[in-house]
Amino acid sequence: MAVPIIAPWLEKLRSLEIPRSEILAAWGAITGSLALGWNILRQVRSKGCLKLEGIYQLDNAKPFLPPVFSVRVTNVGSKPVLVQGIAIQLKKGSEPSHHFIPCERPTMLARGKFFVQVIDRAGWIPTGARKLYAWDSSGKHWYLRRKEFRWLIEQHRRFIATESSRVAAV
Repeated sequence: MAVPIIAPWLEKLRSLEIPRSEILAAWGAITGSLALGWNILRQVRSKGCLKLEGIYQLDNAKPFLPPVFSVRVTNVGSKPVLVQGIAIQLKKGSEPSHHFIPCERPTMLARGKFFVQVIDRAGWIPTGARKLYAWDSSGKHWYLRRKEFRWLIEQHRRFIATESSRVAAV
């Protein structure tokens, strides 16, 4: 009582009297070609990708100072990226059109690494700010999501309003 272990299509190949070495050679050529194509595609498509997060940081040692406006830049891609700096783009017609905050020294970010760039120690965001982005050594711009940037501006306005009411009360 034999158990049919061999697939039916393999039985057909056996009946054609094709030597096993040729079948194995064809199998090796097909799998090798697929692996080569996958590796080429992975090399071509793999890139660095930056994620920006705007944050307000409080200094616990100096709680009476306003929060510091900073940007956390994280490499979420597979290749390292050399970050040159951060910029705030203003609305059209504004002079100047951008505020550039270059990194003290350009920072190479490997996959999963991050750094925090302080934009302003007083929590300042320019009026008329439209976009915030980081730029890398190739000149590519990596933008902070619009929803998150609007949230930052709203937090900034709330902080300014509470500070002005606190100063007026004193």
